[in-house]
Amino acid sequence: MEASCTLCKRILLPLILLIIIACSGESDKEAGALESIFPKSKAIDSLLNVLHGQGRFNAAILVAEADSVIYKNGFGYANFETKDTLTSESCFRLASVSKQFTAMCIMILEERGRLSYDDNITQYLPELSFYKGVTIRHLLWHTGGLPDYMDLFNKHWNKDKLAFKEDVLSLMAEHQPEIDFRPGEKYEYSNTGYSLLANIVQRASGVDFNEFITENVFKKTGMSASLVCNGAADEKIHNRVYGYSYNRFSKKMADTDYHYLNGVVGDGGLYSTIEDLFKWDQALYTGKLVSMETLELAFSGYKLNNSDTPGDYGFGWGINKNDSTDIVSHSGSWVGFSTFIQRDLGNKTTIILLNNTSDEVYYIVELIEAILLDKPIRMPEDLKTFDLY
Repeated sequence: MEASCTLCKRILLPLILLIIIACSGESDKEAGALESIFPKSKAIDSLLNVLHGQGRFNAAILVAEADSVIYKNGFGYANFETKDTLTSESCFRLASVSKQFTAMCIMILEERGRLSYDDNITQYLPELSFYKGVTIRHLLWHTGGLPDYMDLFNKHWNKDKLAFKEDVLSLMAEHQPEIDFRPGEKYEYSNTGYSLLANIVQRASGVDFNEFITENVFKKTGMSASLVCNGAADEKIHNRVYGYSYNRFSKKMADTDYHYLNGVVGDGGLYSTIEDLFKWDQALYTGKLVSMETLELAFSGYKLNNSDTPGDYGFGWGINKNDSTDIVSHSGSWVGFSTFIQRDLGNKTTIILLNNTSDEVYYIVELIEAILLDKPIRMPEDLKTFDLY
């Protein structure tokens, strides 16, 4: 879930650069080496050290400009019990940032002629024949009108049992919940749609969704640390990060990592690192996975019935395009993880931020974006005064 902080108190970049940093460890040395090459990384590191020192930032982050990584670092713990620290190789649950990968699988299959965006979903999911006129394109755009599967599970599922994407399909087929609105009538963000897309990928390709995305996306982009985790294979994740939230009564981090819906994929379920996500980012500037024409379609907004005005969501990406910006992005939030990837296609900058303590991260992305664009920094009003020398 995204949110914007109330902003006030303008502090210019030169002021940020005066902050004294207390750093140690290999990741900090790596950041220091980058600072000597890219001056902006100094300002980013200063900002994040202050936020981390105030308990506001427990995350791994990577910032790139013009195809080069100018900053990457980890702050805090991957596991608060064992005190394993976060690094650029720490593997996070991506939550809804996973959706762009599910969409890519659909795009690959469309280019191979295995499906069409305008196919009715019942062609691949005949169990849902009672949903008339819902297409694959509707699911990609969140305009299908399908009801929330989480509500369905809350009413009809044994919470002691782990659920999987096939269970979403079977439970919907069994209970046949009514559609929320006519397909294409409006936009409404839908986890249901992307879980069903993972089922469609599996049926259209003839192989397991996990296998398809591994062979056709992860391996082709060199994302060797990334995987689909169906909730039963957590022990297989190398450098695994755990999800937490702060308990204000005990004043301790509470483990929130497990949920009975963790086995559902398509709308979430992927694990990755900031380094692997940068490989993904770079691959999207090429035709390595699909054609540039297909990618342009993915970064074009949805269209509703009887309207030619594009919306602000494409195929697994939020879109912000105007005369001065050409930004695609996506956030994620689940079981303590707050994730964000932002790609400025015009300025060719990338910000990847993966958090595991339920913290709000979007305002940090905004601050870093301002640094990259040489704009004044607007600090949140509740941020403590910087200690300056």
